[in-house]
Amino acid sequence: MRLLLGHLRTGDVVAELDGQADYTDELSAAGSARATIPLDAVPPEIDIRAVTTPWRHYLALDHDGVVLWAGPIVPRRRAPNTSAVEVSVSGLWTVFDRRVLARLGDWAYTDPQADVILTYRSLPGVALDIVQVALNRPHGELPLVLPRLNTSGDLERRYYGHELASTGERLKQLTADENGPDLHFHPRYRPDRSGIEWVFRVGQPHLTQPGIAWHFDEGGNLLGYGWDEDGSVLASTILVPGDGMERGRLIGQATNDALPRVGWPALDTVISDHASEKQPAVLDAHAIAYLDAYRTGVTRDTAIVRTDTHPRLGTYLVGDQVMLTPRPDRATEPGARHRRITAIAYRSSTPDTAELTLAPAPATL
Repeated sequence: MRLLLGHLRTGDVVAELDGQADYTDELSAAGSARATIPLDAVPPEIDIRAVTTPWRHYLALDHDGVVLWAGPIVPRRRAPNTSAVEVSVSGLWTVFDRRVLARLGDWAYTDPQADVILTYRSLPGVALDIVQVALNRPHGELPLVLPRLNTSGDLERRYYGHELASTGERLKQLTADENGPDLHFHPRYRPDRSGIEWVFRVGQPHLTQPGIAWHFDEGGNLLGYGWDEDGSVLASTILVPGDGMERGRLIGQATNDALPRVGWPALDTVISDHASEKQPAVLDAHAIAYLDAYRTGVTRDTAIVRTDTHPRLGTYLVGDQVMLTPRPDRATEPGARHRRITAIAYRSSTPDTAELTLAPAPATL
């Protein structure tokens, strides 16, 4: 694997090195990576401290000429009695976690001019708009390719500057809304291959590949399979508190009693991630979305797949659909499973395999 180091704000590559790296790419989340750079692999003309400066530089991972993952370097270290530099990297989403969502100018964050008021928008349109606001500030540019999409709709979102909420937080809240869009910052080479750029992928509401699903089958490219059913989040009622105090507090609510009517206990869950929300309809939409995700618990499959056969590592992305056919046994029912990829993990200690985290595919796909 080749390690590319470059300027985050321009995307320009400033060094290419050999090294080992692990990464995890996630849907609607930042993801992370860690790389070890042996000092004897660094040419003498390269200042390893200069090209790994936290936040100023990024690390990208090239596998067979394809950029698998990239993001800003945050911490780095050279441990005692070692001859290597270790860098830890977060996805581009992390930059937006560090940018307050507000319109900046010669006014305070409490001034109404700092507010971001969006009207007649779709949820994907809101996501695109708030990313544009985060870029449109002094020193805010990034090598980010924004999608062309129809942003019109019947929604309104009000983000007040005095709330000091980050753009990343607001994006995460959008993904949790009813029919909220999948979001992903996907790195790739620029056409001249002298640098990289990120493509802002926005689902409507789901991200997926064109054409047919990828196939992973036991005895071929599927080497291992497991499942995880987490009932700790199961709920028949979701409550989402918003702005206000005591009896004036806004609370979104959604209930589905299908399981309690056939023997399950009534279970409530309070989601406290939207305490600044001032619109009751938005809180209700959040509650509906959380209930849809949690009313039967959370099920995740894990697949260990080969990276050296079709589909190769780098050809599938988070959000893509797969058809999975594991070996049946007493704990695994026979037949194919329709899933979508929510995370891709690669470890340099096992370079011939990758681990896919999979969720049931929505009925709309």
